[in-house]
Amino acid sequence: MFLPISTIRYPMPGNMNLYSCASCRKSGKPRMEISSSTTSAYFKVLLPYCLGLANPASNTANLARARDMFDTVTPVETMVLVDAVMQTVEDMELVKTIVTRMLHSFTKALAAQSRPFERGIPFLENLMSRNDRIAAILDSLRPQVVSMNSGDSPATYKREMVVALDQLSELTAHYTMKENILFPVVEKFVEESRCVQLMWAIHDDVRRTLKDLRASLEDAGTPLALLNRQFGQLFFDMRSMVFREEQVLFPAILPRIPRNVLLTLSENQHEEGQVDPTAAKDSSDGRIDLVTGNPTARQLVHLFNNLPVDITLVDEDDKVVYFNTPEHRIFPRTKAVVGRSVQNCHPPKSVHIVQKILEAFRAGTRKEAEFRITVGSRYVRITYTALYHGDGSYAGTLEVSQDITGLRDMEGEKRLLDWQDR
Repeated sequence: MFLPISTIRYPMPGNMNLYSCASCRKSGKPRMEISSSTTSAYFKVLLPYCLGLANPASNTANLARARDMFDTVTPVETMVLVDAVMQTVEDMELVKTIVTRMLHSFTKALAAQSRPFERGIPFLENLMSRNDRIAAILDSLRPQVVSMNSGDSPATYKREMVVALDQLSELTAHYTMKENILFPVVEKFVEESRCVQLMWAIHDDVRRTLKDLRASLEDAGTPLALLNRQFGQLFFDMRSMVFREEQVLFPAILPRIPRNVLLTLSENQHEEGQVDPTAAKDSSDGRIDLVTGNPTARQLVHLFNNLPVDITLVDEDDKVVYFNTPEHRIFPRTKAVVGRSVQNCHPPKSVHIVQKILEAFRAGTRKEAEFRITVGSRYVRITYTALYHGDGSYAGTLEVSQDITGLRDMEGEKRLLDWQDR
């Protein structure tokens, strides 16, 4: 059953101008270069076809008009179309359905050449190496799935499956790298960048499927049909993500992002370690006036590095201006997020909550929001605190996350130093 077409909001083209929107002029970002074969009329044919994929049974007329264009669609045009779909369709699950069917239509053109982009960018080479490992692990899982469906004893395949799933879970660090390093750069240099929100949503689907599959394999009573559905979803999402990266995203964005920026991407991986205090720059007299003291920039880095919390500071325009780097940060952050809209630093499924909090803080109707969640084996408290200038105007938001797992078990007092001689 297809989702109802009523979840699509209009205007449809030509009320939508894909080539010169006000937001692009305001942002100053370059719009995607469209190939010479692509005209406004071209998009007026392809976009209605793509939107009509919400219900293919009623999309035959659009298909007839668009079919001849499928074999010439480029990665750039595909990315622009995905962006237009995401501007038009509110429901993320429906967006996933539409884009999956759209990419199926364009497969011949998009897959004509493997990895059709300039090579030699270390960060992207790292991602592609991980893609190769993902593909190899998925291939190794197939015989185990066959054994599972052949009625073999679970001892024959289950252990190998669990090992493979654990390896894939480790490789989802690939997705975190994209979310925190690549996506902010794409958003900075490419106007039609909403596809990265869709990718993030699929990343979360993969993470959830891996977790569910692990639990299903550990439960001897899990129906075979459920296991097959979960494995099918995992294979599809992970393989299609490789295709979306290598055949659409990378070739579409590489011409739009300066090469020197691409070459420095791997240097932004601060989730792998703390900021070096010696890299901080002091003011001319070496001190920063904080009213109650005058520490140096290096001392401040030491201070924030050693607080038992994650801190992210957001300004009055919802832009990230600072994050600290404690030794065991709960939520990864990279330098690429500085200057990024904080809404884009969260998974798509939680953006509406972030927006609600920011709007309430800006209006002054709320001054704090609190959440408590489980992250792996850690129990985490997250607070958002509104900041205001002396005149009461909104100054930004402070996000603080703390691992409180150990605090939950504390009782009584601890007054004595219990160091042991070494």
